[in-house]
Amino acid sequence: MQDEVIVVEVPAIEEAANPENDAVAAEFEEVKADVAAGREPSRSVRELLRWFGARRRRGGVVERIEAELEAAGLRTDPHFTTTWIDAPVIFKKREAQAPAADAAPVVAPQPGADAVEAAKQADVAELTHLVRMLEAANREVISVNPQDPIERAVTLMLAYDFSQLAVMTSPRDLKGAISWKSIGSRLSQRNALTNVSDAMEKATEVSDADSLFEVTKTIIQRDFVFVRAADRKITGIVTATDLSEQFQGLSEPFLLLGRIENQIRRLIQDVFDVDTLRAACDDNDPDRKAAVTKASQLTFGEYQRIFEKEENWAQLGFVACRKTFCKELDEVRKLRNEIMHFHPDVIEDGDFEQLRRFSRLLEQLDQLAG
Repeated sequence: MQDEVIVVEVPAIEEAANPENDAVAAEFEEVKADVAAGREPSRSVRELLRWFGARRRRGGVVERIEAELEAAGLRTDPHFTTTWIDAPVIFKKREAQAPAADAAPVVAPQPGADAVEAAKQADVAELTHLVRMLEAANREVISVNPQDPIERAVTLMLAYDFSQLAVMTSPRDLKGAISWKSIGSRLSQRNALTNVSDAMEKATEVSDADSLFEVTKTIIQRDFVFVRAADRKITGIVTATDLSEQFQGLSEPFLLLGRIENQIRRLIQDVFDVDTLRAACDDNDPDRKAAVTKASQLTFGEYQRIFEKEENWAQLGFVACRKTFCKELDEVRKLRNEIMHFHPDVIEDGDFEQLRRFSRLLEQLDQLAG
């Protein structure tokens, strides 16, 4: 009989059975009690995830949390899927029925727009790449006043290793920006620089609710943008370097996943016939099933179905544990789904190691089988 891969689900909060889970349940109960008493407690998104035994906002986790909040009559503001993982969200009472105006589709404002539309609860799953989800958009803004001596700006940029600073008179009043570039351009024309205003340039700002993809071009063109929140405060500066680091963090897992898929294809392409490949496909899609003729046409989940069958594993001739292999493969599949959805939550070192380890395993099995 074919062995089955065991999938362990994280229990809901009410099912907590050990002291650690009891403590987590108590934290959630405390929040519910505060809201019932008319208060609006806040917790970080990371803390909310911890209550559910999660580190990132993967699909299944988001669904469980949303269901638990709904059952408790709660919501978060902003929604926990649309803000930085270490930013606080406020727990509020969920309205019994949303106003009719909320039924309109959520449209992200254009970069620099003053107003920030409130996200409808049912639509939040679509808002997965907002500016405010970046750490840089939530970092303390170091600023100078227009009347400050130019030496103060220079000193701060040297001390913090910044290329630019905000020029502000209050947390909400952004007057402009000063940068090494603006200072250099003024000096090149032999302008006298006494105060910050002498080297100040126009500042480009975006809303924290803007789509990250929509403002990427602006950030690249302008080198940096200031982020304004719904309460009008300037909450951070996102630079082209921040974008580079964000995309660099995604490049390694994409490359590792590509290598893993190629390694899997090499393992199975000359071993199984077309009928075996098609047997891994969904019976509910007969047209696609009939079109499959080679391993490269299969999805990751279909690769998994091939390895799970005991007769297929025996045909591969590996002297290895099929259950362990399939468990590792399933972990890679879950990571792949998260990575392909490009969520700004940081991929941690342990996850990188999971991909590297499985790639090494595939390489060694390929060498031993050859």
